[in-house]
Amino acid sequence: MSNYKIFSLAIFLSLIFISCSKKKEKKVPAQNTIEYSESMDEHAAMVKYLADAKALYFDNPANRYASDLRANSLNEKPLPKKSKERFDLLFKTAYAYLESGDTKKTIDILDKIFSDPDYGSMSEKEKSKIVFMQAVSLLRYGEQLNCISNHVAESCILPIASAAFYTEKEATQKSFDLFKEIISKDKENLDAMFLLNVAAMNLGMYPDGVPAELRIDPAKFAEDPSIPKLNNIAITLGLDMITSSGGVCVDDFNNDGFLDIVASSWFLTDQVRFFINNGHGTFSDNTEIANLTGITGGLNMDHADFNNDGFQDILILRGAWWNDYGKLPNSLLKNNGDGTFTDITKSSGIWSLFPAHSSAIADYNNDGWLDIFIGNETRKDSEPYHSELFINNGDGTFQNKATETHTDILAFVKGAIATDINNDGYMDIAISGQGHENMILKNMSKENDGKLIFEDATKATGISGPIKSFPILAMDFNNDGWEDIFIFTYDAGNCDYDNAAYFFDKPVRGEYSAVYKNNGDGTFENITSTSGMTVPMAAMGVNFGDLNNDGWLDVYVGTGTPNYSSLVPNKMFLNNQGVDFKDITTQTGMGHLQKGHGIAFADFDNDGDQDVFEDMGGGYMGDAFQSAFFENTINENKWITIDLVGNKSNRDGIGARILVKTVYPDGSSRDIYNTMSTGGSFGSGPLIKQIGLGNASSISELQIYWPASGITQVFKDVTLNSKLQIEEGKDSIIYKSFIPFQFPKMTDHSMHNM
Repeated sequence: MSNYKIFSLAIFLSLIFISCSKKKEKKVPAQNTIEYSESMDEHAAMVKYLADAKALYFDNPANRYASDLRANSLNEKPLPKKSKERFDLLFKTAYAYLESGDTKKTIDILDKIFSDPDYGSMSEKEKSKIVFMQAVSLLRYGEQLNCISNHVAESCILPIASAAFYTEKEATQKSFDLFKEIISKDKENLDAMFLLNVAAMNLGMYPDGVPAELRIDPAKFAEDPSIPKLNNIAITLGLDMITSSGGVCVDDFNNDGFLDIVASSWFLTDQVRFFINNGHGTFSDNTEIANLTGITGGLNMDHADFNNDGFQDILILRGAWWNDYGKLPNSLLKNNGDGTFTDITKSSGIWSLFPAHSSAIADYNNDGWLDIFIGNETRKDSEPYHSELFINNGDGTFQNKATETHTDILAFVKGAIATDINNDGYMDIAISGQGHENMILKNMSKENDGKLIFEDATKATGISGPIKSFPILAMDFNNDGWEDIFIFTYDAGNCDYDNAAYFFDKPVRGEYSAVYKNNGDGTFENITSTSGMTVPMAAMGVNFGDLNNDGWLDVYVGTGTPNYSSLVPNKMFLNNQGVDFKDITTQTGMGHLQKGHGIAFADFDNDGDQDVFEDMGGGYMGDAFQSAFFENTINENKWITIDLVGNKSNRDGIGARILVKTVYPDGSSRDIYNTMSTGGSFGSGPLIKQIGLGNASSISELQIYWPASGITQVFKDVTLNSKLQIEEGKDSIIYKSFIPFQFPKMTDHSMHNM
């Protein structure tokens, strides 16, 4: 080869290298430059750190969730002379104002596009995008004027009840008319058809006011008199605080016998809230009294008694979805036992600066102390954020042992739960995520002479999709003694279409959530097609409980995506005796259209049935909404409530397996299984297990299996409808006194929110 050819080839390869280098050049990630003040009191230092983080990350228009700053920044730019560039800037500005909550500004900017002399030169595709956004903006503006500013208990619950019909109708009527216009030009636009029906419901025009060919069949909302509605009484209880996406912890945080509520909202401007149950039908906001002022943010929360002192501590998870802007510390809040909490994140050893959404708390090495697995989010375009496993040292500190235990996975983790998949007494970890297969990390301590180590057992167990998933839970839905796994889909790209397709009986584009039945041999069977859960959901929050106390665990799913067009009703599924599930969303009145996040089932009024608290609100600062509290009055069946006190095992008894043997009036009997946990991956329920028993006439036997000690306690002839305390290794049950009470009658107050 001649020197000229060699030189030419070298130049050619250099150009390719330079070109590829440019293509591969990554945007410099956002860096956390905040200094932690070692000279301050630890709790005060965290409060200052969070305030500084807010200034760094959210007083920054480059952050996509700092919508108000981004909108104002775009609005200050001079309008280009070229029409395409001008329309692009106006559209981006309008969308940013919509995200920020200034919907009127959005509508005005879009009107400016419509009146522009060059509007007629736009392509029909571009016009349809702008018209659809205007229709959605008007629909949202109607929500703000009615569902939020004139909020009633039935607001935004599908199908819309007459009590929630809009009084401020102008914007919603315009939205209805625009959706009709959109559909006239695109008869296959299912998104517009669904939103047209929602607008009509809010206006009191459904079904007759919707053209037959565009109307959702009213049979989709058929009532069932045998299933009572659960009234949303959040307004009455003063719990209708307006939040963005957030988590919830429910437990008896002051040990007075009544279940309290801790709620978060994910922006660093949003205060964590603490509500004490007063035991007579009211709650008090004890946030300031509890020393929580300045503890902000947190998309998700979990709780447990980490130091075995008998008081529930709280873990707040931060940074999820924010990519490199999510380099934030989580918070471990120690319950001081006097009604206050102290942030001990730094001194406890769990301090890290990774975007985290989910945790799985369990005693993984069976030493009697609860450990913490934290699933961090690594994206293709982000820095690597390994998941962490903090092992409890038993002295108030933790040590990250993820590398040596093989749990330092790199994944976009959206859900994590602890579950013993093979009943060997060691807790395993099930993980869901976005854009990759879900995972099972199997605890191999039993095979490893007690040394803690995990292996990836995903393929061996048969767990795989859905590929785009979010919340996950483990429960024994068929009462065979083996915990099954539910992985819920979250496909933002197909969410709106699939939701509409369901209501119009059209095929969906995305995956359904997956139900994996535990075969009891280390493998799982995907039974989704026969589960009754083949319903598009775009799931975010999830938890389980026994809504009708029949001894079969039910599931409630919070739904939606950040898009304002994503109005997906939250879903309530009733367990059909372990065979499948029935969608009873409409019948229970729990089909909330607003974005559902942290969920907890709990018996707040000590009447023996489980109410449901749900943190509502979307991901954008303008999409906040009031929380929901669904009061359960389905209390005909029997029940027991069990409070476990571990000695060799962790004090909460997390991971302990419960078996209730029941006898019925016809002489039949059955076994009811449960496991002590806080429930699903997004929402943290009480570590006091309430178990429905159906119409049982007696409990012949109650068994408690304790993982750390390996002992099984057996109690005979347990009293129905009672609250029990069972201590590990003790021969007798302590029957605890309790006082049921009634919540006040439901009232509605405009602007009654916090």
